[in-house]
Amino acid sequence: MPTARVTVMPALRVEEWRAAAAAAGQPLPEPVEGDGDGVVELVVDDVTVGGAVITYDDEGGRSRASVQRLQTTLPHDAVESWSAVLAVLEAHVRARGARVLITAVAPSLAGVFGRAGYRATMTTVSKRLDSGSVHELQDDQRVTLRDMDAGERRRYAKDAVELVRAGMQRAGVTGTEAAVGDLADRIAALAADPLPEDELLLVGLLDGVPIGRLWATVVTSDDGAIDLRGNLVDLFPEFRGRRLTPSFLGALRRHMHALGVRGVHGRLYAHDAGARRTVVEEGTGIDDVHLRKDLG
Repeated sequence: MPTARVTVMPALRVEEWRAAAAAAGQPLPEPVEGDGDGVVELVVDDVTVGGAVITYDDEGGRSRASVQRLQTTLPHDAVESWSAVLAVLEAHVRARGARVLITAVAPSLAGVFGRAGYRATMTTVSKRLDSGSVHELQDDQRVTLRDMDAGERRRYAKDAVELVRAGMQRAGVTGTEAAVGDLADRIAALAADPLPEDELLLVGLLDGVPIGRLWATVVTSDDGAIDLRGNLVDLFPEFRGRRLTPSFLGALRRHMHALGVRGVHGRLYAHDAGARRTVVEEGTGIDDVHLRKDLG
């Protein structure tokens, strides 16, 4: 069995890593005051195999460690080495008071973490759209979309925090005020008049009857390309179980085509296997898997 240890990364090496990451277009998370030795090296059998950036915060009265960046030379199928690394990483954050450890990894690493007791809470998905085709999910075009009116937006701004919280609780993310705190101000702004120009609030209609709602954010890159980041899809309870989600997403695909959207990104809670299966079957890729482990 390999032996592993975690050591604080020397300042010079931190700066080298930070410069290399910035040059590659993937800058490291900025240091958080109070995290102290938040950048560490991972060593297996006396060989440095990579590093991690760790931040700490509070989750419902318990200290939580977040591995914000994990970069190693270990092959993803090196199960024994990964098991050793995870054990010492957990011991490192536990010694600093953490009782929960969260991170996000490539899908090919999810199995290694799962064997170490980590539970998936959500997945990040994305798809590059073919501007010349809108065939995805178009076999059934029962659902159409329209913009929410002002009254609907005000109601949605009241409902959305609870919808997010309920999804997090079911997925085991946290369900705490801290978890939804970053979204609270953005959700409140959805009731503003006019709606912030980068936010998209839509109502799904079946034969003219509202069946659900969708919130997405439009992101325009420096080259003018438009991407869509899905935030929340809410199908009303009385319309669930009727195979309307694919048609709802098909209506969104047509809407994105009309907007000239290049790519779509979103997050799916891990418990929603049906939604994940639907989007993966349509060629959507899984970028990473969000994981959580209670350390006791």
